[in-house]
Amino acid sequence: MSFEITRHDISALAIGSAVLGTGGGGNSYYGQLAANRLLADDASIRVIGINEMDPVSFAITSAAIGAPLVCLEKPPSLLALQSGFESVRAALKGTVGAFFAAEIGGLQCMFPLLLAAQCGVPLLDGDSIGRAFPELQMSTFAIYGTTHGLPSALSGDRGLLMAGFPQTRGPRPTSEPPGIELERVLRRVCAENGGLIYMTAAYDYESLHRTLIRGTISLSLKIGREIETARANHEDPEAAICKIAHGKRFVGGKIVDVQRTFRGGHDWGSILIEGVNKDRGRRAAIDFKNEYLILNLDDAGC
Repeated sequence: MSFEITRHDISALAIGSAVLGTGGGGNSYYGQLAANRLLADDASIRVIGINEMDPVSFAITSAAIGAPLVCLEKPPSLLALQSGFESVRAALKGTVGAFFAAEIGGLQCMFPLLLAAQCGVPLLDGDSIGRAFPELQMSTFAIYGTTHGLPSALSGDRGLLMAGFPQTRGPRPTSEPPGIELERVLRRVCAENGGLIYMTAAYDYESLHRTLIRGTISLSLKIGREIETARANHEDPEAAICKIAHGKRFVGGKIVDVQRTFRGGHDWGSILIEGVNKDRGRRAAIDFKNEYLILNLDDAGC
């Protein structure tokens, strides 16, 4: 079922997608600033389900590849976004029927939304992960496979880096998941270009119908709106998140230390938390690789 996103929905989308992004997906505040600057007050973007997309058209995704720490220091490049899109559109033998987010993250949601607004085509209500994850082979596209040979591009702050993805070398060991060899090559390109590049790729209807995780844009909006309502009513936003997203509270605390290093195109590290109020005396650590991945609660993995 389709619905409209307007400029007034951007803050809720940014907040909700940041929650689902689990620490990754880029800085949602930067995405919100870019969207508010580019979208007119009366502009709207139609959000549709995959079944509403023209089956003979193609959908395009544009996403950042890099470490969240670098994304904090380097605001999103609209030049990189536009040059990647123009390269893919020029090589595409067919019409662009929609845009979509590669993953749900604070900034990753905004790129396809901006392109959809500029081109006057819909945004798909879905993505390929359901949250943000650090590596390409963790997406449904890599797990289930998509149509090969469609246009793609890599771009950076100065414009187009290359049309198509760089070639991988040699066969992949059978013990490794599909897509990991491309992930390694792209991370090397990312590290060689300041820790942040942009990937744009086209997908056909058949691939998306089979692999797209449905409803993640609308879920982001629901979470963001619940949080905004809770704040306005001086209520607990944490409880609002658990309610709308069927979440679970593990511990309440304060961050006392962050150990972080940048390596191979990723942020690696751990967040140390000490419990407060009724959780005083408890300790927790969140291990991350770009995104939060493992919660260790009172020295026990959760």
